[in-house]
Amino acid sequence: MSFAEAFQFFLWAMLATLVVGGVAPLLGGHLLLRRTGLYGLVLPQFASAGVALGYAVLPWWIAVFGLGGRTLDEALADPHAASNVLLGFAALATAVGLAVQAAFARARATESARAVGAFAVAGAATLLLSQLSPMGAEYVDSLLRGEVLAVGVHEFEVLAAGGLVAVLLLLRFQNALLLCGFDPDTARVQGLSLVRHEWVLLGALGLVVATGTLIVGPMVLFSLLVLPPLGARSLSRSQRGFFRWSVALGLASAVAGLVVSLRLDQPLGPAVALAAAALSTAAWALSRRQRALP
Repeated sequence: MSFAEAFQFFLWAMLATLVVGGVAPLLGGHLLLRRTGLYGLVLPQFASAGVALGYAVLPWWIAVFGLGGRTLDEALADPHAASNVLLGFAALATAVGLAVQAAFARARATESARAVGAFAVAGAATLLLSQLSPMGAEYVDSLLRGEVLAVGVHEFEVLAAGGLVAVLLLLRFQNALLLCGFDPDTARVQGLSLVRHEWVLLGALGLVVATGTLIVGPMVLFSLLVLPPLGARSLSRSQRGFFRWSVALGLASAVAGLVVSLRLDQPLGPAVALAAAALSTAAWALSRRQRALP
């Protein structure tokens, strides 16, 4: 397939991937600096369980609340019809994931233990709920792998709006978020509310995770939340440089993943994940070489 044909048929899917490539690394950078980077792995899995739950209860939802007058067959034939319902379930499951992590933190479990336990539970729930989907587990699995080529203008608008709100929150509270994460005592002396700013970051994260998981899939999302900031950390010499490198590597990973996916007809999720891993590894190797030079 030529790139002209790709732009014609998959424009919104490509734009959605680029939005995630630019926004997710910014959030992932804040998580990494706070030593909570594994949230980027756990929360998309919870959102995936929410999407699977949304599909599982879709017949009940249509029977009780309705879906714009559509029958179940009509809703299943139109992948965009139930997107708002599924987004609601993804957001709810993301909130549950945040609550679970907070509960584990109060129990003084380590971050890795919290992440492993929560990921296992959310992964099992996703697999079990996907079996109950009226469209079959195969459809849900393809969505969660990152088969995003059916993304339309409505889904892109939802994702872009969520990403814009998240970026505006990060820009508005960036200095306060960094101070609260690095030096809570000084933040208190400066009159900053740790709880308030924690909710600002988690709210932005939850918004991007819920919309991104539904529209581009959890694999695309967590690879761009986690891997570009890891590569950026080895290249940067300042906080501004860290976030700029994170976004640059995220966008490069998204572009490379799209090229591989479209050229080789492969799922987008694994293509983006491998591209992000390769670029982050290259960044680490480059920084090592520069440091080794006299």
